[in-house]
Amino acid sequence: MTLGEPLICLTAADGRLPSTSHLVKSVVGAESNVAIGLARLGRSSALVSRVGQDPFGDEVVRTLRGEGVDTRWIVRDPDEVTGLMIKERRAPDDIHAYYYRRGSAAAGLTPADVDEQAVAGARRVHVTGITLALGQGPREATARMVQLAGQSGVPVSFDPNFRLKLWSEQDAATMSVAFLPSVSDLLVGEDELLAMAQVGGAARGLPAALRWLESYDLCSVVVKRGAAGVVGVKDGVCLERPAYPVAAVVDTVGAGDAFNVGYLHATLGGADLGDALDSGRWVASRVVSHLGDYEGLPSASEYAAHLAEEEVAPR
Repeated sequence: MTLGEPLICLTAADGRLPSTSHLVKSVVGAESNVAIGLARLGRSSALVSRVGQDPFGDEVVRTLRGEGVDTRWIVRDPDEVTGLMIKERRAPDDIHAYYYRRGSAAAGLTPADVDEQAVAGARRVHVTGITLALGQGPREATARMVQLAGQSGVPVSFDPNFRLKLWSEQDAATMSVAFLPSVSDLLVGEDELLAMAQVGGAARGLPAALRWLESYDLCSVVVKRGAAGVVGVKDGVCLERPAYPVAAVVDTVGAGDAFNVGYLHATLGGADLGDALDSGRWVASRVVSHLGDYEGLPSASEYAAHLAEEEVAPR
């Protein structure tokens, strides 16, 4: 179960907004990406959110439901609109996004939107720093979900997922650090972790930041490093993996969410740290090979075929 804001995204079809006459419409959002990805892999997933009682809200709910995500806890707000993002892709790793989400329906999220029984019955709660950036209500709703998960022994994964168009790096880092005592698994970008560690008083550098995290009772820490790969720490074991090979990188947006999908799917299946890291980086490689946030996320059959190939591949 996750909580956050799904948006409608309009992307310039030929890369640049000033010159395009065609916008491609899709549903985006870090939390909805994770919910869709896990559903495609055969996991039960649900999203808690609010969208407008408008055509864009209709499309968000229809898309999520069509992907197998439980939408019972998405409230349709007749007084506010569904959030919107406009995007241009100047290069695979040079994406410019313009948000129109201030005053959106999801900005009105409150703790009352979080169902206690639903959280207690979940196997995993996943939250991100994006929801924390949407305002006091969404922040309190996230805290309530995390609190309920802790009371029921449900593990909580947290991706700080800084969005510097929503708030400053300092505010994002400070709020993320404040959430760490309630988190079991931290799935964080390297730059984000370094900013968090600096707020916490640690020296600069990844090794120092990882040592700083030792003071928190985290089950696992995963540091996503983009093309440099990933580092995972669990039970005193530190593993490093390179990025999974990709024939052609098309669009890097959604890669971090895709990694979370693969990692959480494997973890829910009882995989060890190494296999969970491998699962995450493979799923991420599928997404960066496609346009769009979630479109490249693999199905359960594709995932099974990948595992079968891994079994017979020479070591």
